[in-house]
Amino acid sequence: MPPPKHNNNPSTKKRRREPVNIDTKLVEIYEDLASENDEIRLKAAQALVSQFTPDKKPADEQIRKALQRLFRGLCSSRKAARVGFSIALTEVLAQVFGNEAVASREAGADGVSVEGVLGIWEGVSHATGSESGQEGRDHHFGRLFGAEAIIKSGILFSPKSLIAEWTKVLELVFDLAKKKPWIREECGWIVYRSVFDLSAQKADSKLVEIALASLCSNDLARTPEGVAIWVAARDRFPGINFPSKIWKHDDPLDSKERNQLAKVMKESEPAGDSEGPKVSGVWHSKLHFSWDAVVNSLNSAPEKSSKSPRLTFADFWLEVVDNGLFAAASSEERKYWGFLLFVKVLSEQDLQLASLVFTKNLVRCLTNQLAVEDRYLHRMAVKASKAIQNRVSKEPEFAAASVKGLMGTAGSVNFDQVTKTKTIEKIVSEANVDALNQVLPLFESLIASPGTSESKAASSSRQVLAGLLLSMVRARVSASDTADEGSEAVLEKILVIFARFAYFTSDEKKGAVQPPVTQQTQELFRSRINSCLNSIIAAQKHATALPYAVVRKIRDAAKSEEFGPFIIAMDDVLKDSVKGAFKALKKLSGKDQKSNQAGIDAFKLLYSMTILQVYNGDADAVSMLDELDFCYNKIFGDKKSKKGDKGEEETSEASDALVEILLSFASKPSQLFRRMSEQVFTAFAPNVTAAGLESLISILEAKESLAGQQEMFDQQDDEEGEGEDDEEDEDEDEDMMDVDSDVEIINADEEASSDEDDDEEASEEDGNEKDETDEEDAAEIAAFEAKLASALGTHRADQDLNAEESESDADMNDDEMEEVDTALVKVFRARRDALSKKKDKKDAKETMVNFKNRVLDLLEIYVKKCHSSLLALDLLLPLLRLTRRSSVKQISNKANSVLREYTKLCKGTAVPALQEEDFENVLALLKDIHAEAMHSGPPAHGSGCSQASLLVVKVLVAHDKDAVKGVVDVYGETRKAQLLSRKCHVQPGLFTDWNNWCVSASKQIKN
Repeated sequence: MPPPKHNNNPSTKKRRREPVNIDTKLVEIYEDLASENDEIRLKAAQALVSQFTPDKKPADEQIRKALQRLFRGLCSSRKAARVGFSIALTEVLAQVFGNEAVASREAGADGVSVEGVLGIWEGVSHATGSESGQEGRDHHFGRLFGAEAIIKSGILFSPKSLIAEWTKVLELVFDLAKKKPWIREECGWIVYRSVFDLSAQKADSKLVEIALASLCSNDLARTPEGVAIWVAARDRFPGINFPSKIWKHDDPLDSKERNQLAKVMKESEPAGDSEGPKVSGVWHSKLHFSWDAVVNSLNSAPEKSSKSPRLTFADFWLEVVDNGLFAAASSEERKYWGFLLFVKVLSEQDLQLASLVFTKNLVRCLTNQLAVEDRYLHRMAVKASKAIQNRVSKEPEFAAASVKGLMGTAGSVNFDQVTKTKTIEKIVSEANVDALNQVLPLFESLIASPGTSESKAASSSRQVLAGLLLSMVRARVSASDTADEGSEAVLEKILVIFARFAYFTSDEKKGAVQPPVTQQTQELFRSRINSCLNSIIAAQKHATALPYAVVRKIRDAAKSEEFGPFIIAMDDVLKDSVKGAFKALKKLSGKDQKSNQAGIDAFKLLYSMTILQVYNGDADAVSMLDELDFCYNKIFGDKKSKKGDKGEEETSEASDALVEILLSFASKPSQLFRRMSEQVFTAFAPNVTAAGLESLISILEAKESLAGQQEMFDQQDDEEGEGEDDEEDEDEDEDMMDVDSDVEIINADEEASSDEDDDEEASEEDGNEKDETDEEDAAEIAAFEAKLASALGTHRADQDLNAEESESDADMNDDEMEEVDTALVKVFRARRDALSKKKDKKDAKETMVNFKNRVLDLLEIYVKKCHSSLLALDLLLPLLRLTRRSSVKQISNKANSVLREYTKLCKGTAVPALQEEDFENVLALLKDIHAEAMHSGPPAHGSGCSQASLLVVKVLVAHDKDAVKGVVDVYGETRKAQLLSRKCHVQPGLFTDWNNWCVSASKQIKN
């Protein structure tokens, strides 16, 4: 085999590669431009731009290569490449074609021109159609971002306007928008923003005319993008020549274009001719920028020179948004846009425009979507609801427009109930005084005419409105500006609205209430008045003025029949009593005694609340008015008649009577009367006498049972008075079971004990009590069944399985059947009486527990106000006994709490001052306390006895140091009893506390 031949032809040999100079720094810069880190991208852009400043005098080839690389970067699919390269391109173009750069390069014949830049841009971003789908999209976006960079750089407008180049850019952008509808919005955005750039740079207005002409030539004028560009041009360049025969009077927002505008904005059909651009098949979840453009334009001042009036924002919203996006036949996607626009207007526009967006279709859609969680637009509806609440939080005056929109003609009174939200309730709670003054007339009209002829539906709507009015009151009394006159006036208006529908029937001559307010609804309104006053009194703001204002308004309206006939029938005696009470109120309002202002306010409150009770039909209120008159005359009567012992005696009698009145209020299971009695008692606590204090103590001593209730309320248990008492009890129960929402549930508002052992003990007691109750019920049922079997002559099947069958009822004669009927009547009557008696016992216990709770509240006030009074010592033994004896643990704990508060306040020198004649009585009290300590009781009882004992010791020793001898004897006798008597159950803590006190007090006693 011959050897291979060598090729000696030099032309066919491979060339050696010449070394290429690669600028690694520039490569890194381009790489960093595509970084996802903002800081890295900006540094890279800054580094690149610094190479093209006029002082660096970059070569044309260097500029051309950089532009080609930047335009190619815009076509990259990397996440942040377009952003970084776009920023760098914009700045490089601005540097290269700035005034200084252009002047320095004018001599060069082959210099890079704007036309050359456009050529590079067009060539690099051109999609041939042979690329893959992703590559084609990348080129389209590259062209889009390139156009934006060229326009933003300002090279087409400064230092001179380049008409041909500007026209070419527009044609390429609009051509892209036509061919690719999915990118049309972004193309329109670039041109839209260029109008503002031209205006800011004060460029030639002819450039805008060219843009509009190009827009129309590409059949894009009747698109959302076209509307936005046109509106921007009209607002920024009003004097230019607009293309004709596109919009009436050259304005898309002309009032005659509303129908066409609605079709264009919701993209319901191809714009213009059938050959025009098609609607994009891709739905965007973000709102089109054209809505912003239109809304902002409508918000600007209207043109005075326009041939035809422009659309108002209200007309635009109604026609384009409400009847367009929110039409019943509109798609969920368009309604989604509508909610986005709704939220945007609420968040960004001024109060006047934001108040106009609550239109019928929108509110209906909002209600429907909020009502059901699995609906398509539920989350958007929730977002819209929160947007309303957020706007009200920032601007409380917006509450008026919100409530009117959601509950007025476009909405529903039952909006919160239908949507299962508290939207309206939260809005009215945030409302300020001005907003409430606008809302209240609406609520009053809705109560009068709920929009339905059905009585049940009307009652439901009125109940909702009553609840919202109550929410307003509670929010107002807790607001920081509650003390001002405007807030008081609003609260008074709310109370007057309640009073109108609670105490008066509609008068056909003065505008009938349709349908008429039912008796149950009137009772509801009366209870809401009590609830409102409860909140007002609790906050101690306007606590005197508003109750007086509401009863005065009821009286005046009853005379004038302003709201119709008064529903309360009053005889002459009752009228005289009420008239006298108003005279006293008038005199009290005219008094100005700074030293006794609290007493005056307390009496005004008492009079007002008692009159209100008269209007509510309380039979006891009349006698209470008479007692109030007695107290008023004794306390505020002629001062001359009060001189001497007789005057003091009369004042004491008045104070005792006042305590009885407060107890009658406190006995009612209502927070309103509880708080009222507490406020009045606070003012008159220093005037309470021994007799008045005894009235309070007697309630603590009463048993928590039916017998205790009968004893306390002087009820008779004889057969003759049984029927009358039952009727009175029923009346009282009806009064106490008022539908008032502030009626207290026993123990519901009390703090639970923090002691876990006590909780376990209470659970055991409750369990034992429940077991006993179950056993009693089982015994009662067994006894009833035995009596029933005896009357029927039968037996239970499980008692005797072998018993013979009883004779058939058919074998009985008439007399025997009658005897059986009589026996059955007796059995069932006995059963009914037993159940009734059991219920009476339960109700009596609840009543007594509630009453003792209220009395303990009053005594807590008393010890806070009068702990330094010697009379307060009379409370020690009753509180200790109640702590030990009460079968209700909550009462026992509360009594001990009052005792602890009392002893806590009596620290240092703040102990009652003892008179010589009272020394023996106080020493006897100490012995009684030690006798009480020997009884077995809960742990709180033992500690309470120790605290009470030491308090009395402090009082005795503070009066006379030698009294310590007698005190030691008392403790010694107690120690003997502990050692020798089996009946003595004194707790060790009594002596421990005594020893500690002796150590601390020994130095003072010796000195």
